[in-house]
Amino acid sequence: MPKRTHRPYVVSWNDVNSDTEFPTFASQRFLAEGDSWLSMSGLPAYNLLFQLRFYAITEIVNCARPGDTIRHMSQLGRNSDYREALTTPGFKWKGILLSGGGNDLIDRADEILIPQNRSDAAVKAPADYCDQTQLRDLANEVQRGFRRLASVRDSTGSNSKKAPIITHTYDYATPRNAPARFFIVTLGPWLFPALNAANVPEAAWVPVADYLIDELAEAIWALQKGSDKIKNFHVVDTRGATKRAKLGTTGSSRDWQNEIHPNDDGYRKIAKRVEKMLDNLFS
Repeated sequence: MPKRTHRPYVVSWNDVNSDTEFPTFASQRFLAEGDSWLSMSGLPAYNLLFQLRFYAITEIVNCARPGDTIRHMSQLGRNSDYREALTTPGFKWKGILLSGGGNDLIDRADEILIPQNRSDAAVKAPADYCDQTQLRDLANEVQRGFRRLASVRDSTGSNSKKAPIITHTYDYATPRNAPARFFIVTLGPWLFPALNAANVPEAAWVPVADYLIDELAEAIWALQKGSDKIKNFHVVDTRGATKRAKLGTTGSSRDWQNEIHPNDDGYRKIAKRVEKMLDNLFS
């Protein structure tokens, strides 16, 4: 059996579109768009793309940005890189790697979580802590974003119409006071303050966070298997791939660098699931 020995050559679209010479030795090229899971989730600078391994020399041209939402990515008036990468002559992509929806969820966590009375919170199921209307709105927003990105793939002028889109669910993040650190900048945490602000008891933090991740995952899954699915859209279920962080920790814990981003080992475990999908699509 052949072995995955090739790390991808990852380059930004800005570099490709500048005077930097675009390498021509690769056997295959992928386009990537997304959030910090494909870009930078803190220091050290871990991400999922760095942990993928291929059978052949591979280049990934990356348009991803930390903190990006699927809503922002799909607003192409504000995000020209993805559109340019699909329509610039000479660039035809074997597949498109997308990561999105996670930031949309955490950005709306304050609206989704219902303020609690601690005295009766213990008897509630995870769904009872959440505004179901807000959750449906989130699901619809995420789905619309993916649909818009897919429509650009298939638009007039695209060089990669109907190329496979590969995306993922996320994994179960433990709510904790563990921000992402970038030199002198600190971002987050995200779920931890939202749960505190809603007075959700600590015993419910993990079940509620897992419920939110599952609801987001189902919204993304529906785009692959639903009655109105996106053509050639493939979802990798990455839930349960990592060993979750310990509740109460404030830094790197087990497979997690901070509250919502895996570390190197965590991304490698997730990458193995993505590689299986790539095998199914391109073997």
